[in-house]
Amino acid sequence: MGYGAQANNIIKANRALLKKKRTFKEIRHLYVGYAAEKELEFKKLTEFEKKKIKDKIRVQAKRDRLHQFNISLISLFILVLIIFGTYLLLR
Repeated sequence: MGYGAQANNIIKANRALLKKKRTFKEIRHLYVGYAAEKELEFKKLTEFEKKKIKDKIRVQAKRDRLHQFNISLISLFILVLIIFGTYLLLR
């Protein structure tokens, strides 16, 4: 039979998969009210622990800003070198 039988088997398998699809309405009924029933529980933190976390976040943000500034500065330097080099070559 060759490749024809293989193609027919693939088509049959795809049709079987398409029949198993569920609509949005069917899926939505599973989740309606689910979020309202579920209550989130958070850890109770002392003021000292909250301050410690805030300080960590601020230090990390400061590092990120400095890193971004350094990358921008290096990129600007490379750009100036490229423009200057192009100017010298075309002169």
